[in-house]
Amino acid sequence: MANIPPIIKWFGSKRTVAAALSQKFPDFNRYFEPFVGGGALLPYSELHEAYAADIIPELIELWNMIKLHPDIVAEEYRIRWKRLQCEGPQVYYEVRDNFNQTKNCLDFLFITRTCVNGMIRYNSDGEFNNSFHLSRPGINPRTLEIHLYQWSAYLRDVTFLNIDYRECLQDARRNDFVFLDPPYGGTKDRYTKEIFELDSLFNELERLNNIGVKWMMTFDGEAGERKYNFAPPRELYRNSFPINTGLSSFKKTMEKKRDLIVESVYTNF
Repeated sequence: MANIPPIIKWFGSKRTVAAALSQKFPDFNRYFEPFVGGGALLPYSELHEAYAADIIPELIELWNMIKLHPDIVAEEYRIRWKRLQCEGPQVYYEVRDNFNQTKNCLDFLFITRTCVNGMIRYNSDGEFNNSFHLSRPGINPRTLEIHLYQWSAYLRDVTFLNIDYRECLQDARRNDFVFLDPPYGGTKDRYTKEIFELDSLFNELERLNNIGVKWMMTFDGEAGERKYNFAPPRELYRNSFPINTGLSSFKKTMEKKRDLIVESVYTNF
């Protein structure tokens, strides 16, 4: 079991509860995480063969770079970070503009480590539009390099795929284990701007049940006064429990509120 800081900050990350969730993992053959995001559960999974996917190309490209070339990732971050310290916030906006034109995954890492509250935010045109965090210089390159090599070691048996979650799970079979952290039901996908389709998700859970794949899913819940009541049909899961995942970075950033998030966890075992 690992306890290392996150490399990729991600909206809705499960890093604060990763250790607790991993304690409830069943025995399994292979591990699948089709909404990988910041990958908080990966270091806790005692992986021998694993598949992690997301629909965002630059995210998967970055994961592969961290896995295979942590030295390059560390050096590219160091270059941008040093310029930021010497030249000021305009460097952040220069890198952000370049990212929006090229989708360079190393630009992506830098802006996600130096934007306001580390919040990944895109506009309707698919451009990253969060601002520079004036009171934080970004993680020190020496510290980041240490963490990069730690993560690289944990990821050696993970295959990263830029595909839809259903395609990622097509190869899952009996006694494999899937950890799912999909968008909340009824919300728009932050990147494609489409409503996340619940019927498709529930159909996939039913398919996994039928072939003997074990799964755990963090899904609906509440954040302050907001309620997300989109529980899977009762026949799809065996157990559920609430888990406190921390404060809403979105509300903190956009409305200066500090809403506590309590999510529901569902399992078919």
